[in-house]
Formats: sequence, C-alpha cells, structure tokens
Amino acid sequence: MKKRVLALLMAAVMILQLTGCRTKDTTAEGKETQTQNSIKDMFHSAKEDRADAAADVTVDAGTDEKDIDIPEQDERDTDEGDIEIRYQDDYYEFVNENLLSKIELAATDAHWDWFGELSAVVGSEMDDIIDDLVADGKTYEKGSSEQKIKDMYECVTNMDNREETGLGPLKPHMDSIRNASSIDEYVDALAHLSGEFGFSSIVGGYSIMQDKVDSSQYAVYMMYADTLIGKEYVEGANTQEYMDLYLDYINDMLMEFGMTADEAAQSTDSIEDLLRDICESTLTTEQLYDPSLTYNAYTAQGLQELYTNVDVPRMLKTLRVDGQDKYIVMDVEQAKKINTLLVEENLQALKDYSTFVMLNDTAKYANANYAKLSDDMKNALYGITESWGDEKTWKNLTQDMLPWDFGMIYVKEHFSAKDKEAVEKMIEQILEEYETIINRQDWMSDATKKKAIRKLETMQVKIGYPDRWPAARDMMQVTPVSEGGSLLSNLLVSMQVAIEDSLNKLGTKVDRTEWDVTPQTINAMYDPLNNEIIFPAAILQAPFYDRDNSYGANLGGIGFIIAHEVSHAFDSSGALYDEYGNYNVWWTDEELAEYKRMSQSIVDYYNNYEMIGVNVNGELTLMENIADLGAMTCITSIIGDDARALDEAFGQMTYNWASEDTVSFMMYLLNTDTHAPNKVRVNAVLSSCDAFYKIYDIKETDGMYVAPENRVGIWK
Repeated sequence: MKKRVLALLMAAVMILQLTGCRTKDTTAEGKETQTQNSIKDMFHSAKEDRADAAADVTVDAGTDEKDIDIPEQDERDTDEGDIEIRYQDDYYEFVNENLLSKIELAATDAHWDWFGELSAVVGSEMDDIIDDLVADGKTYEKGSSEQKIKDMYECVTNMDNREETGLGPLKPHMDSIRNASSIDEYVDALAHLSGEFGFSSIVGGYSIMQDKVDSSQYAVYMMYADTLIGKEYVEGANTQEYMDLYLDYINDMLMEFGMTADEAAQSTDSIEDLLRDICESTLTTEQLYDPSLTYNAYTAQGLQELYTNVDVPRMLKTLRVDGQDKYIVMDVEQAKKINTLLVEENLQALKDYSTFVMLNDTAKYANANYAKLSDDMKNALYGITESWGDEKTWKNLTQDMLPWDFGMIYVKEHFSAKDKEAVEKMIEQILEEYETIINRQDWMSDATKKKAIRKLETMQVKIGYPDRWPAARDMMQVTPVSEGGSLLSNLLVSMQVAIEDSLNKLGTKVDRTEWDVTPQTINAMYDPLNNEIIFPAAILQAPFYDRDNSYGANLGGIGFIIAHEVSHAFDSSGALYDEYGNYNVWWTDEELAEYKRMSQSIVDYYNNYEMIGVNVNGELTLMENIADLGAMTCITSIIGDDARALDEAFGQMTYNWASEDTVSFMMYLLNTDTHAPNKVRVNAVLSSCDAFYKIYDIKETDGMYVAPENRVGIWK
C-alpha cells in the first residue's frame, strides 16, 4: 500500500479517459522529475483544500440534531475580481476549486480525473516491469510472462521490422475481400476473417456470450455492423465537423493503402453513403442496453429468412458456429438494412467499407504511417494537439497485448489483503442497507420485494483478482522477431486465441468464477448476467479508499462506488434480470409502470443540465444516473443523522469526481458516454438528496436548490 500511495504522489496528472467508468488510458510517465515533485505538492494541498472547503460540525447541546456551521462566504483568499464560488450554488466547484486550478491539461491530454490518475500510476508500475526485463539481459522460459512481455516489447519497438512487415500477415485476407467478384464471395471472405480472427465489418461478426435468458449457458450473438465513428457522431447536430475529420481520415487511410487520390475520394464517398444508410437503422447506445430490443432469438432457418441475400448455412459453417438451436440477433432493424445493401451494385462500396474497417482495426499495430494516421484521428476527436512519445505509446501497446500477464505480476507486487477485508465488510453493510431501502418502497408489492432482496442475497462479490487465471493467458504465445514474429502477426495470434477460447466454451456450462476484468484495472462494475459486483485490486487505493480516512470519507469514496454498482442490479436495465442473471421480468405491470414514470422524471431532470452549452442526454445516462442516485440514498441511509460523517461523505464523493476536459472530449462524452459529466454527477445527485439539505443551509434562491417534489430517484 505504501508503495502505491508513493507512486500516486509521484504520478503526473496527464491522462486520456476513454469511457466514463470504464478502463482508462493514460499519458502519465510516473517518473521523479521537477514537474512530478510539484504534483506531490498538488496532491497534498488538494486534500487540504477539500478539508478546508468542508465545514465544521457543531452539535447543539441537549438535542439530537446536528447542524453544519458554514460561513456565508468562502473564507479562502481570492484575487480581486474573482467570482465567489458558494457551496450553495455549485458544490462541485466549491470543493474542487483549488484542486482544479492546479490541473493544466498538456497538449497530449484530453481529460484528467482520479480514475485516470491511478491508471497512470498502474501504467507506470507496468512500465517498470518492462524496463527491468529489457535491461536484465536474461533469457526466460518459453511461455512465461517474462518471456512474452520481453519479446512483445521488442516486436512493438522494432519499427524497422514493422515497416518491413507492412500489412504482410493481413495481405491474403485483405486480398480475399478486394478480389471478391460477387456478394457470395464477399460474404464468404468476411466469414473466414471473422471465424479465424474475429474481424467484423458488415456481416458475419459474432460473439459467444452468456445467454441472457439462461445465463448458465453460452449463446451465439450475431453482432451488428461496425458504424465507424458511431451513430451519435454520424447523425449528431453538433458533431458534423468531427464527421468531416473522420471522412478525411478514411480518405488518407485508403491512400496509404495504395489507392490514388481519385480512387480514395470516390471510395470515401461510397463509404459515407453506406455508413449514413446503416446508421439510420441502428439502435442508439442507450437502446443497446435494453434486452427487450437486443435479445432476438432466431433459428438458422430464421436467420436465412432475415438475411435473404446471404447463404446463411454456409456462413455459419465457416464461422464454426453451425448446429446451434438459436442465434441471437442484437439489432434486427440494422440486420434488415444490411441485407438490402448486400446486392451486386453495392459490391465495390461494401469491399471498400470492409477494407477500411480492417485498416482501422489494425492501424496502431502496423507501420509508422498507419499508426500515425490513427493516432492523429483520435487526437483530433478528443481535442489533443500533441501525441505521446514513442516510448509511452510502445509500453501502453505492450500492456494492451498481454493484459493478464501484467495482471499476474501486478497482484504479486501491489495487492493488499488487509484492504480487501475492510472493503468486504463495507460491501456487507451496503447490501444490508439496500435491503432496508427496498423494504420501505411503498410502490412495490411484498412478493416483488422478496425477489429483489433475493437478488441482493445471491449477489456474487469479486474483489482483487481471480483464483484461477483465464485460459487465454496460457493460450497466448508470443513469437519474437528473431523467430519470424512481428507485432502484426502476434496481434493476429491474440485474436485467434480469443476466438478459440470462445469456441471452447460453446456447449459448456458457464463458469461464474471466471473474470474478464484484469486486476490492474482502475474500475468497478456490475455484471447482470452473473448478478455480481467486481472490484479489481487496483481500485482499492486512495483517493477512492484509504485506510487512514474517516468512516464518512471512505463511505463517500469506495462506499459510494460499491453502492453505485449494487444499484445497477436495479437500474433500468439491471432490474430486468433475476437473481440468477436471467433476462426475466419479475415486476408486476403496475410496478413497471411506476418504475417507468420515475425513470422518465430522472430523464427530464438530467436533461436540464448542460455542459459547454450542450444539454446532458437523460436517456443515454439513465442507467448510471439511477445508480448514482441510489448510491447516495444508500450511503446517507447508513450514516443517518451524523452530520460530520455526511459532510465528509459528500466532500469525498465530490473530490473523487473532480475532472478536467478539452471541449472536444466533453463533446465526445456528451454524445457517447452513458455517465453524466462528472460535475453533473455531483451536483445533480446532491440536489436530489434530502440529507444534503438537512446539514447545509440551502435556500430556494441558491443554485443547488431543487424543490422537494422535483427531487428524483428510484430508490429513496
């Protein structure tokens, strides 16, 4: 633990967040420099700022009531002309003002938050593993994590080899697409690519996952088409400038592939036409979480009737998933649209589309030109003006290629069993409190309450790391450059391993002890198909959890995150699964109607918040907003009337969600992230929390005030 905290204090604060509560990438090097020394000071002073921003608690003698005595004005020094930030108007800015004033996004950064900060720390620790292996001059046993990491890093960094390799390992497969002379040959080429490597572009992509109706079994899910930059950007009113940038990127990639300027321009136009046509019939991001829309079971014959322009039996056999009782189509309307596009007059456009998808999927593993085009596009999308240096890019890529090998080493060096025990006790307390919350819901019948409580009682908890490492870790072997390997060839091996691992599971019972999240991930999650909450080892550290923190602060930190994940079992999607992880609507019609009414009030409530002049999408963020609101209810219910602990919990939660973004990255989040922006996650939740009003002096004229009848939440 001490080593991890020291690393945190030394880590730089420049990171790139890819998704809200999902895995983050970082740019932080974590090295001891003058800059990082100043960040040590920032971390210490930021904690002091949070303490200063929190008010003192006083207890009125002779009564049980506890009040917060906060001065009418912020007593911190401000420069002349500065606008005073009052906790009554903007609690997020009040708590985080001084911390955020010290965060300056570098040219390489799109976003900063504590999830990314800790990811930077972990990334730095993984970098040290690479450095040690590169410098030790040893030869390791074939198949060991050390051998794989060392040889993979050489494949990543040997740019001469990457240049010589080019698209070599991909060329036969690319040629099968480019040389297709009919729709049948084109579909056959895609099926071979998907069946062998998992490449998916238009049709033929699939995934083997737990059956949502019977989660003890695996099922074949027919995946939707690759929509490139995504439906939200393709159709968004505020995103067409990014769409134009992406079309330029497509054009540049096709020219790098060898097309002339005229050929690339024509192909780009045809790809755009297909893309816009496909997106019109594609589910939105929020709809993809709705099993009533995405769980559509078909027999092989039914698939043939859906895809009339495809030889479905031949495709399924090539994919090696023939003979199944059912196939799940995740986006039926898009599938129908794809079928209408699979005609001879579209053949060249379809081939160009799939060619670009393959180039885009493999760009960062190919030569310098492809990698730079991909990197430049990502930077433009996120508002980054300067790329990472080669060394950081190479080390991140090495970690991405061998996540479980790095995970095994990480656990040995950084996991605290003592912290795990403390968090397990907190989880027990939160689960018990959620049972109390469910029992007090007057809109639920006793029978439904019993089912909900049963879901809590059977919820599986995974903390730290798996007892048994995934089979894919041993299956993945690395061929060094000296034996004819390359980064691209090893990428294809890793894709083959993923396919074989999936196929090996088909027809077997689901092993619910398996993990698909690495222990070095700074994240937490709920899996509705297993009815489980997962807390990887790396998140059990400051500022989310600190054994030296007060009880209230830890409840507002890791406690809020735990309660958030538990709440997902009863969010607008999770509530549709039973205690066994099966899609099974266990609510009465009347309860569902009330749930939908409350959900709509949450949607409307969040729609009123905005960032950079753009309103939050309440539909897109509904699930996460339900979980945030439920989490706050849970931790304030646990704390009760202890004003000091409530103050500490509110402050710690707010501090943990501090973030900075480029305008472009905020636009990306507003269009694609199922979480509300961090500032909204704080202020919107607290403004709907009755306990917030009990301990703070919030008046109707204040920015944080929301009338009691307009405060929202499912679980109150």
